Amino acid sequence: MHVCVDGATQKMKKSIWIVGLLGWVMVLFSGMWQQSAQAAGEGFTVKAELPENQRGTSASYFDLRVSPNQAQTLNVVIQNRQADPVTVLIKVNPAFTNDNGVVEYGEQVGRTDASLKVNLKTLLKAPTEVTIPALSQQTVPLQLKLPAQAFAGTVLGGLQFMAKPDEKATTSGAVANRYVYALGVVLTESDQVVPPNLRVQEVKAVSDHGHNAIQANIQNFEPAMLKDLTVEGKIFEADGSKTLYQTRKHELKMAPNSNFNFKVDLNDEPLKPGKYRFEGVAKAGGRTWHFKKTFMVAQKEADDLNAAAVKKAPAQANAIDWRLMILAGLVVLLTINVIAFKRYARHHRGA
Repeated sequence: MHVCVDGATQKMKKSIWIVGLLGWVMVLFSGMWQQSAQAAGEGFTVKAELPENQRGTSASYFDLRVSPNQAQTLNVVIQNRQADPVTVLIKVNPAFTNDNGVVEYGEQVGRTDASLKVNLKTLLKAPTEVTIPALSQQTVPLQLKLPAQAFAGTVLGGLQFMAKPDEKATTSGAVANRYVYALGVVLTESDQVVPPNLRVQEVKAVSDHGHNAIQANIQNFEPAMLKDLTVEGKIFEADGSKTLYQTRKHELKMAPNSNFNFKVDLNDEPLKPGKYRFEGVAKAGGRTWHFKKTFMVAQKEADDLNAAAVKKAPAQANAIDWRLMILAGLVVLLTINVIAFKRYARHHRGA
């Protein structure tokens, strides 16, 4: 039987070639994305050598039972996974709560809460920097000295390890990779539980990344961790009962003796001057806290915030995801291939 290669067959082969090419392009891009993610995780690693007074062995951070006036050396092992020496900057920081309700151990600027009496930064001393030779590891000693006076509750903080930026890259203005590790440190002197306690401090109108919002600063003024925290905030006119704006956030955490800014979004509406009332409810661990505080928005304050506010841009809400477009194109081409193949098969059988 003579088999003729007609135009449909040629088109089908061409379509298959295009699909194959696009498939390889997607694989190539996928590999590039994976390599980028892997490269960001390379550099150095940090591991705590857990001492005898570690509470449990399942944690990878320091969770120590200590006593007044105790002095102790803590060791961390820094491993350099690069083919070049790496200089690591070390900082000791008290834990703080960021505005997303997440506990952080990095360096903070102006976030140390006024209620914090025992600060890890004053108890734990570390070298400011160490240089680790290529493809090797080094044990770095840290000196812990507890105050003579006993403390209640939990002292929480962390060690921050960051690769020192390359001087040439810094001078030239180039963006260099910054490898950062955080290692938690928890200190307690007894099993006595100190319950957390919350209160609202200042409430004011702010600009949150170009969007008007009402910000209520919530403080945990006890040396106790707070987990699975839910906070709901509502804004009213000072003497009104109608809810103007409201926001609810859940699964938040708070560090001991810390505060964070809970923001109620105004839904991109212009801020009006006047006297308002913030009411909030916070729940965690079977406890409930109620907040109520009045605040003023001056005319100039409202004008300035409204002038700086980002205007709504509905067109940006439907931004094109090019990966989805490529995938849709592949599906269309595959469908065309299947149809062309079926037509060719029928034509071939008919021949």
